[in-house]
Amino acid sequence: MQRLHASDLQALGAPLKGGAQQIEDWLRGLLHGGTLRLGCGLIELRGSQPVATTLGDLKRACGVAMETVKQGLRALEMEHWVHLVDGVHTRLLGPPRFRVSVTKENIAGSVGRAIEIAPMDGLNPLESIDYDQLRRGESVVSRKRVLAVEKAALHWTARLRLASGLETGLPEGKTFTLAAGSQVRAAGRLGMLEEDLEMRAMEGREVRLVRPGTILLDTGEKLAVCGHARLQLERSNIIRLPDGQTGMLQVNSRARLDAAGEANWDDDSHWLARFTDGVPLVLLRRAVFAELSGVVHESCVGVGGVGSAVWRVALGVHDCFLDGSIPFRAGRCPLRASPEFLICFLRELGDTDSLREQMTRQFGFAVEAADVRLSPAMFAGGSLRALLRQVATDASLNSELLAIGNKTACWTQVGAYYRKGEAWPWEVTREAYFTFVDVSYRQHAG
Repeated sequence: MQRLHASDLQALGAPLKGGAQQIEDWLRGLLHGGTLRLGCGLIELRGSQPVATTLGDLKRACGVAMETVKQGLRALEMEHWVHLVDGVHTRLLGPPRFRVSVTKENIAGSVGRAIEIAPMDGLNPLESIDYDQLRRGESVVSRKRVLAVEKAALHWTARLRLASGLETGLPEGKTFTLAAGSQVRAAGRLGMLEEDLEMRAMEGREVRLVRPGTILLDTGEKLAVCGHARLQLERSNIIRLPDGQTGMLQVNSRARLDAAGEANWDDDSHWLARFTDGVPLVLLRRAVFAELSGVVHESCVGVGGVGSAVWRVALGVHDCFLDGSIPFRAGRCPLRASPEFLICFLRELGDTDSLREQMTRQFGFAVEAADVRLSPAMFAGGSLRALLRQVATDASLNSELLAIGNKTACWTQVGAYYRKGEAWPWEVTREAYFTFVDVSYRQHAG
């Protein structure tokens, strides 16, 4: 680790008696090129040798109060330019070495093939980066490595918040009136109630109609449902109890894994409700990274020895839930053995294998329809941040340590994929990508 003392910082132009904004501007200029010229030679900030200082050294170099130093660092820390380590040491990070772009082809579902990598604008030219190789398609390969394959089952919770503020559960067998306009699923088809209808609560998110009614489907059709028909509730709806009290009924879904508790998708968990109740599920989790061959070495000019010819850039994580009955429906095995059959198949996927191509080849399941939602920028929640940190700090997936703070910027794509003529999806997937690696996200027109 390269340690910068107060004298080193002063030699680099630390503003004496400057305010927080001056300190911030100085650090931005210092880090802009991605390298520092010190007495020992040229140091690459995002290289294999971390460059660190302390808040105390910054305070002495600038001759200001500690709070002023912290204010000058705060905006930079949010952008992953400066990372506080253990609240005392401060690791300096230059700009990302590459611009990683994702094209419209990626949004349509072809994740691995649509990643483009180019040198960042304004990056200092280092002999350790062969820019010409970045223009050769065979030098940049997108990969997905299997992190986990596990059986899962959907778990449902229903909470009723009454207008009085009281929160309670909804016991099985209890009757209530579901308001007109409430979203429900009938045999997998999403729609809304045309009028208020009396229901009886069943297990999980299921309810049973007390009398016949009509559902307005998303397609514009009207679907008549008979009395005692089973429906599935969606996220939140207004209900009225027999005693006249009204409230909001919230239904939440979680995928419970055999070995590791729950797979929590935070606000995206409701996408798992598209699976039919009782279907066995299998989780496939893969790390997404780009591999550059003959482009970058782990050392820069005048620093260290020759590094590896392969450089990896961690991009994100891909979670995918698959219908565990697929092998059975394809005639490959009995129903009771179907999830295990699918798990064995998924564990054999290679880094460059396309999941959907392999599913089509092995089982005949192809995507005929999709419903996809893209969130270009967001801050990762706790569970997602832990997954991204796992990828960013894995040396086999990422050749440089990425700083993951409490506010991890990323973007996500969530989708449900269907076979032709089927109302239930055979795949529900979520992809999450680092925003600070994917700094040039764009969608091409056309």
